[in-house]
Order: sequence, then structure tokens, then C-alpha cells
Amino acid sequence: MCPSFRYNAPGMSVLATLVQWKNTLLGKLWRKFDPVFSQYPVDVFFPQGVFFDGEVESASLIRVEGEVRGSIRCPVVVFAATSKATVEVESRCLYIEGYCRGVFRSDMLYLAPSGHVEGDIHTETLYIEDGARMRGRICVGGHGKTHAAWEALTS
Repeated sequence: MCPSFRYNAPGMSVLATLVQWKNTLLGKLWRKFDPVFSQYPVDVFFPQGVFFDGEVESASLIRVEGEVRGSIRCPVVVFAATSKATVEVESRCLYIEGYCRGVFRSDMLYLAPSGHVEGDIHTETLYIEDGARMRGRICVGGHGKTHAAWEALTS
């Protein structure tokens, strides 16, 4: 449910009202992300200049700055601005600043302004920043498979 706001609030321009609404949304979104990021330290790191081809599974956070091809299964995945990935991802939280192509199943997906995604996205919560690019199929809500994967990772 979107936070409520008044379109014609006295003394506020339409732009100021929309900015206020966006900041309210961002605040709610980051309250969801903060506990996830603080709970999971970086467990696997692929720095810029590294190419990885295969499967990786972790009980913590995976950060990608290089190039990855294959599958990733973990609670939190961060694709940095320098990342290039052709992957299948199952996660609780997925944060994308770089280029990703594949199939993505995540409870929360955040696409930053520099992010570019191509493929199938299955998520409960989707947030797309201005400037981000997306091409493919999107299914928001009721994906179910991520929850089973999450339970397997945390049990």
C-alpha cells in the first residue's frame, strides 16, 4: 500500500509533494533493507576483474563487482555498478546497480538508477529508481519458491 499524501497541499508545489512522497517511500523501503544488510556480513566477494562461472550458495551476503555466470542462492545478493552477470538468483533481498541477465526470485528487489536487468523477475516487493532499465517479465506477489529457498538456507 502506498503512503497517503495530499496532491494539493497548501503552500506546496506538485513537484515538492511528489518529492515528499518519494522520500516517504524510500524511508519505508530502507527500513526493510537495513535489518537484512546488517544481519548478513559479506561472505562471498567477486571483485572487479574477476570472472566466475558456476554455482555459489551462501548463508550470508554475496557481493559481485566482477563478472558472474551461473547460479546464486543466498539470503542477500548485491550486484555493484561494475558487475556483469548472467545468472539464476534465489534470494531474500536482491540489490542491483550493475547489468544482470537471467531469472531472479527474491522477496525484495531494488533496482538502482545505474541498474539494468533483462529476464524474468519474481518478487514480493519491487522498487525501481528513476533511470534504471528493465526488460523482461515481472511477477510481483505470490511467487512462493523464494520462501522455500529462504527456509532451506536459514534452517
